[in-house]
Amino acid sequence: MSRHTENYKPLSEAELYDLAGFLESPLVPPTTMRISAVNGLLTSIIIGPRPVPPNVWMRYIWGQGEPRWQSQQQAEHVASLLVRHLNTIALLLAQQPPQFAPLTYTRHEGDKATEIVTDWCFGFCCGVKLDNAAWQPVAGTPAEPFIALIRAYLEPEKEVHQQILSKLSAANGTPAQVIATSVIELHRFWLATQPKKPAAPAGSAMPVPLKIGRNDLCPCGSGRKYKHCCGSNVPHAPETPEAPETPKA
Repeated sequence: MSRHTENYKPLSEAELYDLAGFLESPLVPPTTMRISAVNGLLTSIIIGPRPVPPNVWMRYIWGQGEPRWQSQQQAEHVASLLVRHLNTIALLLAQQPPQFAPLTYTRHEGDKATEIVTDWCFGFCCGVKLDNAAWQPVAGTPAEPFIALIRAYLEPEKEVHQQILSKLSAANGTPAQVIATSVIELHRFWLATQPKKPAAPAGSAMPVPLKIGRNDLCPCGSGRKYKHCCGSNVPHAPETPEAPETPKA
């Protein structure tokens, strides 16, 4: 099997654990994303408006600094795992119906299990920030609420995000299911704007009845009312704030 063909081989569960372990090892900078954030980052790159070169998004994974590679072989192995993880996400989204699900954590406290999605959302929003200008066409479209949901799960304490999350109900599913729906719908949006790409996959049947009122705060985080920001005839392109530190589960 050639190296090119190998890059399209889906990661096995053991390889995914191998990659996750390396991302939390002493060999990487303390700013390195964990596997859930990496999954979010690569998802945004796969569904986004235009390709982002691997040498760009790989540097983003490490944050500040570089891993202390023990050998060239190790560096190539980790790079191969990352590229294959990217392609695995693409394959899941291409299936009919899409089989995508975000890679999240579960926190156990006694008999209670809590789903942690903040790491994944952090990675996804970092991917959007990598090419923020190219993502601006989402503003003011039916796809905008889906990216607003992902931002809301990242920083649920913000007033505007509390408003967004309060509009969800049990019918929308778990946070991971809502995120999966959002990713699939954003993927369809970008596919529809690029006629040279294959037809968009069927969307999820899960209802996400999120509507942004014209007098609500804009979900982009500008602090302005929606009607004076992304909901205006000429969408306002807010400056993207610095990405927050990677949250810890």
